[in-house]
Amino acid sequence: MRGFLHDGCNHRSGQTWDAALEKQLRPLALHFGVKRQSGRTLRMAITTTAGENFLLSAGGRLEMSLPEIKRTPIPDGETFQVKAASIAKGREVLEGIKRKYPKVDVESVLAGAEVKRTYAQGVVRIDLEFGGPVSGRSLVKSALALAHDAGLPIDRCGNALAYLREADAEPCFGYHYADDLVDGRPPVTPLHCVAIDANATTGLILGYVEYFGIHRAVVCLGRGYSGERLKAVYALDPRTGAILDVAVRLDFGVADVRAIYDYERDDAEKRQEAFGKVFGPVLSDYQAAERDRVVRDSLNFAWANCGGVPDQPLTAEHLARLKELFADQATPWWKHVTGLDEPAARLLALAYISQVLVAAQSTTVSATG
Repeated sequence: MRGFLHDGCNHRSGQTWDAALEKQLRPLALHFGVKRQSGRTLRMAITTTAGENFLLSAGGRLEMSLPEIKRTPIPDGETFQVKAASIAKGREVLEGIKRKYPKVDVESVLAGAEVKRTYAQGVVRIDLEFGGPVSGRSLVKSALALAHDAGLPIDRCGNALAYLREADAEPCFGYHYADDLVDGRPPVTPLHCVAIDANATTGLILGYVEYFGIHRAVVCLGRGYSGERLKAVYALDPRTGAILDVAVRLDFGVADVRAIYDYERDDAEKRQEAFGKVFGPVLSDYQAAERDRVVRDSLNFAWANCGGVPDQPLTAEHLARLKELFADQATPWWKHVTGLDEPAARLLALAYISQVLVAAQSTTVSATG
């Protein structure tokens, strides 16, 4: 945005205020599948409740944080067992080993590599910490930028300017969950929204900033405003960049602003409710997609290895083998989602494939695609 910040100031605020805010929002950005404008995949280190270390990547996927290398001495040298997040990562590790042990045949090892998907034993907890003296200045800057873009001289926004310029200035924002200020909010959408309202009746220039439909703050940019009422709203779906048509109600007076500053309009239960409305459906979609993938891949593997002949009727032995192979592949997922022990989870997988075969009324070898 031209004319709002000097290049040097913009660079410094990006490295401090904006960086702090990005760090707080990164877990949500990854779970919602938001990609950086540069196209680079963003990841962050996390630890599950079981003490497992992973990298959280876009789409809420977990990856091994570091490859595991097991070295075993043998009479004529050493053997290596490598466990990596992907074939590509495995190749990198093997190439590194080959530099010290030239006899290692990387391609031969990769040809015999086993690809196996595992699940975390613990739970990933999402930290909803938000705000503070550093990232709080980033959200105030966003509201001030919209005011500037809407044609409001920023020298009228004395509260915001003081907060951005003075280290010990009172924060000119507070969290608001007493009611939903966004009219026309699209359901299950983790919207980003910035709004301003300059109102001569109250003399206040107010702003509103919301991230992912969860973090919601009201900003007092300035006081003593006189002039025509000026409103502006900018909202989008951060997953797609699509602009959203919403309105924001900022009909607050001086007493309301004080109450917001004093956390009287904050509400932990309603904050959690807002989180559930946007994150619950996303989590359900992820679980459904993983279930479909497990069923598809497990069934394809079972069809290909049960011993039957393509387009020929399966024998009872083939069907029994198909069910066992399916259960071998699918049991880890059933165990993961149900929390059952392996024998019980395997029974569920066997029951599922039996129902699928009955419903399909198919006894010929094919692929699910």
